[in-house]
Amino acid sequence: MQMELSKELKRLANLFPCPLYVVGGYIRNALLNIELEDIDICSSLKVEQVEELLKGSGFICKIKSKTLGSMLISTPKGESFEYTCFRRDIYPNNGQHQPDKVEFITSVEEDAKRRDFTCNSLYYDIKDDKILDFYNGIEDIQKRVLRCVETPEEVLAHDGVRILRLFRFQCELNFKIEKQTYQTAIKYAHNMRDISGEKVIYEITRILHSPTKYKSLAKRNSFMMALRQFNKEKLWPIFGIDCPKIKFKMVKKVKRKSFGFLIDVIDTVNPISISYYLNLILTNSFGMNKKMVEKYINILSGYYEALNRLQNKPYFFKYFNNFPDIYELLVYKSKYLASKYMFFYKYIIQHKLIISVKDLKITGEDLKVHFPQVKPNRYKAIFESLLSDIFDGTLNNNKKELISAVENKLKYL
Repeated sequence: MQMELSKELKRLANLFPCPLYVVGGYIRNALLNIELEDIDICSSLKVEQVEELLKGSGFICKIKSKTLGSMLISTPKGESFEYTCFRRDIYPNNGQHQPDKVEFITSVEEDAKRRDFTCNSLYYDIKDDKILDFYNGIEDIQKRVLRCVETPEEVLAHDGVRILRLFRFQCELNFKIEKQTYQTAIKYAHNMRDISGEKVIYEITRILHSPTKYKSLAKRNSFMMALRQFNKEKLWPIFGIDCPKIKFKMVKKVKRKSFGFLIDVIDTVNPISISYYLNLILTNSFGMNKKMVEKYINILSGYYEALNRLQNKPYFFKYFNNFPDIYELLVYKSKYLASKYMFFYKYIIQHKLIISVKDLKITGEDLKVHFPQVKPNRYKAIFESLLSDIFDGTLNNNKKELISAVENKLKYL
């Protein structure tokens, strides 16, 4: 078959003194007739040789890793290709998940041995217009099967990321996992403990949103294939979640799957403190940055506080900024409560009510000037009291009135 490749990529291939190959997902997707991936290319040339070869050609080279033999090759028009040199990854016998040694080689067939699954191990020779298929990858694509290139032990024993990717590909492509490959993945599932939090959240999020990856393969709840298998094999503790099985309900309903997933986790675990538990798993297990963790905690705490029918004033003081996100979740659980809080949310906007201390027409500096006897650690309580009065309509957000109100309050505080 002839691949749809740009003129620039064909020009690049013609500059190489050896075959230049497209490898991996781009070929797989072309055979499946689905949306095409970014283009990964490879050859027997080391990155330093490619850099020298392309001088004055108009192609821009940026070496990413000399150790792994990878670089980014870009065109002046912004087209880019991920390039790697053929290599052999050598792992130590102690179970370490990073290669102990990398050897650069000249054989494309040897390079294919380090790939993960047969559907991703196809090579397309750009100049000769032919596909190299060392592991019957085309047949497995036709059968919609995920199978390791070498023995599953060789492919999966050292790399937890590959195991997580296996379940992700299953959901995104609607493929079945070959029996021995699945059994070996479960055998070495503990290796997923060593994956960085950022990689875990990346792969889990892609699993949860797998129905949206390829429109022509879209299957409404394809992500449940992996979630059910994680339940069956009791894998959740690997990711720091304190239960072997999760009762999945909300994740099937809501559009924002990561929030639905976390609601199902909380409903299953039933932690004493939701915010503490979320902070623990989002920070330690999923490696989220502090800002994202705070947003997730606020949205999910707002969801549960609404279910507990927290009064409007304290509720919107805490959750006003994230309420649209909370509403998206709440409406699937209780349309009545969602409508009730939405009514008041719109009322706040319509009447331009202030719901944040930062919107007060008085600052800490004002308190320092007018009330030097008041210690700064009392400022927060004073501001919150003023905000409450303004929200109730008993006080105007006017600097002069606010200072007068503080003076009156201090008589009783």
